[in-house]
Amino acid sequence: MKCVYCHERFYIKRGILDLFKSDKEYICNRCYKKYPLDIRIEHIQLDIYECMVVSIFKARYKIDYNYYFKEVGKIYESLINRKGYTLMFFDSVKMDDNVFEVLDGISKLNQSNLIILTYNILE
Repeated sequence: MKCVYCHERFYIKRGILDLFKSDKEYICNRCYKKYPLDIRIEHIQLDIYECMVVSIFKARYKIDYNYYFKEVGKIYESLINRKGYTLMFFDSVKMDDNVFEVLDGISKLNQSNLIILTYNILE
């Protein structure tokens, strides 16, 4: 296969159990290490409810985040089935007072806690 970032050819080691699986990989191990996942969870207390912000990357990289769909899908599946939470997905979030007021209004409108899944938090 060919890496979408560095355009180098790479091979996936396969065992006897997954020899005929047709999983498609887009990123080589070297680029995976260059743009690592760094999952951070921050809890923000709102007036009545709380907000949990799940960030996937530490910094904002100039890459196509769509190639990390397997990892984002697994994180999304683990968060979507929580009772009493409303899940929102954003590309990036800048946390300031205006955003906290909007999140507080959304949580009161839905009468539930919030989970925000984002690629990164802007400083």
